[in-house]
Amino acid sequence: MALLALVADFSKRVRREVIIHHCDHGVAAESGYWLQFVKTETERRGFAFLAHHLNLELGPEFEARARSARYDAVMSEVEQGDVVMTAHHRDDQVETLLIRLSQGSGLVGLAGIPVTRPFGLGVLIRPLLSLSRQQLKQVLLARNLRYVVDPSNQDPSYLRNYIRLQFLPALSRVAPAARGQLLQLSKVATELVFRAGETLGEHLPVLGIDSVAVASTPSLIAWQVRFFTQAHGRYAPSAQQISEFVRQCVDAANDRLPEVLIGEDVAIRKWGNRLYWVDFKTLGEEAESEISSIEKIEPNQKCELRFPNGVLSLSTGSASEDVAIFWGVKGRSFRLGCKRPMQSLKQLAQTLGLPPWLRQRTPLIAISDQIIGWGAIDCRDEGLIPYSFQWQWRFVPRNTIDSNVS
Repeated sequence: MALLALVADFSKRVRREVIIHHCDHGVAAESGYWLQFVKTETERRGFAFLAHHLNLELGPEFEARARSARYDAVMSEVEQGDVVMTAHHRDDQVETLLIRLSQGSGLVGLAGIPVTRPFGLGVLIRPLLSLSRQQLKQVLLARNLRYVVDPSNQDPSYLRNYIRLQFLPALSRVAPAARGQLLQLSKVATELVFRAGETLGEHLPVLGIDSVAVASTPSLIAWQVRFFTQAHGRYAPSAQQISEFVRQCVDAANDRLPEVLIGEDVAIRKWGNRLYWVDFKTLGEEAESEISSIEKIEPNQKCELRFPNGVLSLSTGSASEDVAIFWGVKGRSFRLGCKRPMQSLKQLAQTLGLPPWLRQRTPLIAISDQIIGWGAIDCRDEGLIPYSFQWQWRFVPRNTIDSNVS
């Protein structure tokens, strides 16, 4: 409500289109009242209102699931150049630092909640991060503004609530300067993280990049793991887990696949000389059997082929094309050019740099016995295969797609 009041003040001087997002988790009896309260306050200021009904269930890791669902819902509405603001404040920062200390999340975790970061097509900004909860309440009192208190904030079974209600008050009684010292520690960590990012340079993992070349030293590989998780809004593994993963990256043979798990559905893997962010939820299951088809595409035609885990879009130029499509391809051989020798799928994948976990999850495209592409990889010999033929492969979660290729 304090952020809403400040945005309203700003928009009176500098006109902007403002949308207030409200996320209903679907677990609190009061959620209907809260939604109506926010809607009323939003419309009273002349802003647009958008409600997201998340329909979550209480249970293990509810806080993390709720946070992820909120951010995903808002991000789905973000367009190029949009600015998203949240009302995180200084007390949130202190609580987050203690949570990350308890999780052993390392220096990237101790950098705390960033003031700004990329957010889908836009940017996420937290303009109140330097202000305390008490200062924001004073804003509301001074303006006689109503606000809502979620009763679940008083439940100490949640780690953040326990830290806020019991741990921090007890710590402050014996160490009154503890909050300020934690924030100072965060400042030092932020500076170290910034330097590490500069040192990594083009080997720095960022959002939108699924793989990077392995860094030159064990300490920089560890930083890559931390930056990967930060870029995707995840908590880093423990220092012990990162150390073991780095050891395997340095010592393991090239045919091994060292990995460190990031939650239940994501891993960071090393294959060849690269580190990969592997999201199993996005990739879907590997093929149990091969799906294949012969597609005759007329000139200037576009079509889509739907598979269990994604969509393949095809288009032609002035010439027609007869192409063979294989998903979950097994036991076949192809050549990379009309005068090149036949190669097994394993040999082709290694030559093209296609990681093992993608080979049974992405479509292979061929003309006769010549492979022209595998997933997003274009392996055509220039001048031998018409470049007017184009394709795009994108992963789509299983529950939103049905296969129509057989």
